[in-house]
Amino acid sequence: MKNSFKFLLLIAFAIVLTSCQEGPKKEHQTEEVDEIIYEAPKQIISLEDADSLYINYNKRRISNIIESEREYQENDEPFVPTEFVSFDIEILKKYIGYVEQEAKNGGTTADSLRIYFGNYGTKSKKYARKNTVFILPTADVNGEYGGIFIDANGKAKLVRNWVDEQSDQGIKGNQKSEASILPSFSIAPALQGGTSLTLNRGNGGPPPKQDF
Repeated sequence: MKNSFKFLLLIAFAIVLTSCQEGPKKEHQTEEVDEIIYEAPKQIISLEDADSLYINYNKRRISNIIESEREYQENDEPFVPTEFVSFDIEILKKYIGYVEQEAKNGGTTADSLRIYFGNYGTKSKKYARKNTVFILPTADVNGEYGGIFIDANGKAKLVRNWVDEQSDQGIKGNQKSEASILPSFSIAPALQGGTSLTLNRGNGGPPPKQDF
């Protein structure tokens, strides 16, 4: 009887000792990343409103564009006006990130994007006389607000100051109707001594048949 009691006591002691050596068991933890839920911006419009805007544009603008371009068309081919411009979503994401980064490094905060209407004029062979849009970030620079670019010293400057300089130097002159209001840094930014933050070269054309 005593031997059995000693044997059971020895087993109990061994179990306690083993438990102490193993230490507390860690609970299996999983990290859950909450999915971001976006609410619809208040600027969202209905399909009915969008369709109305498109119809109004066609009635009030498209016919006038076709008529004004008729004399410039070769072989009596009808001029096809631009009805939309599209940008890849990933490009826009990268663009916004780039603009925010460069504006911050330049000493300001870009807080909005202006979408300007433009026309390629006769300089573009592929898009001759076609309408387009280009995007310009805006910010406050030394108490003045407007579209920005980055100068040769890495500082954010107002585009309208650049425009004034071009006019003073006679660069725009009689070519104002064909000239862009933006710095021409797209070909060789380093040679120009500054960096443009303006986005263009989206894909444009008549809308697909399944749209408006």
